[in-house]
Amino acid sequence: MNYGLILAGGTGQRMRTSGMPKQFLMVYGKPIIIYTIEKFSLCQDIDEIVVACNPQYIDYMNDLIRKYPLTKKVSVISGGRDRQGSVQNGVNFIYQNGGNDNDIVVIHDGVRPLIEQDVISENVRVAKQKGCAMTVKPVIESVVVCKGDETNFDDFKKRDDTYSLTSPQTFQLSVLVKAYKDVEGIDAPIPLLDAALAYTYMGNKIPLIKEYNHNIKITTPEDYYILKALVELQENKNVFGLN
Repeated sequence: MNYGLILAGGTGQRMRTSGMPKQFLMVYGKPIIIYTIEKFSLCQDIDEIVVACNPQYIDYMNDLIRKYPLTKKVSVISGGRDRQGSVQNGVNFIYQNGGNDNDIVVIHDGVRPLIEQDVISENVRVAKQKGCAMTVKPVIESVVVCKGDETNFDDFKKRDDTYSLTSPQTFQLSVLVKAYKDVEGIDAPIPLLDAALAYTYMGNKIPLIKEYNHNIKITTPEDYYILKALVELQENKNVFGLN
């Protein structure tokens, strides 16, 4: 089985939306989270979907699931105190409902609604072969990595070798469980905020899935208006047969 685990536990503080989590903001009559779930529901390589939701909004999330037609089974569960806790809650739910070690779990941000189905499918394909996969986007500008307010030549990085992390990240269930168990209690030099960091911190390598689309994360009000423009652009392409 291939599971889409969508993380929707955020509170949207940076959106300044008077308490409404950003994943529930409406874009042309549809919540952002539903756009995201639809991408997984329409993907032929996803069998079931699990949404890890802010506990205060579980009933609201279930109401949305019933309101919008979806082709796959969607289960809404309580998210954790942080990203890692939400992932672990999702893994536990999958195991408790018939999951096994070889199943694939595709972990995705609920506020990345423009993920392409072929990127999801490629994550699944690679994770079945290699045990895991991580989605990245090649940067389009030059990059400098430095600690202070000054830099030197060695701090400049080749664009061809530099990527930004997006999502999804994908693992076989047993690999994901082991990754979190291995780093439990470890004082790492940087916060191990997601599964890929935990997995690679222990010396493992993870295959990259390179994407070139507008898989943006909706975090600020500016992101919201960019999303509206991109959704409108996609709709216009569909109307004029430009896809």
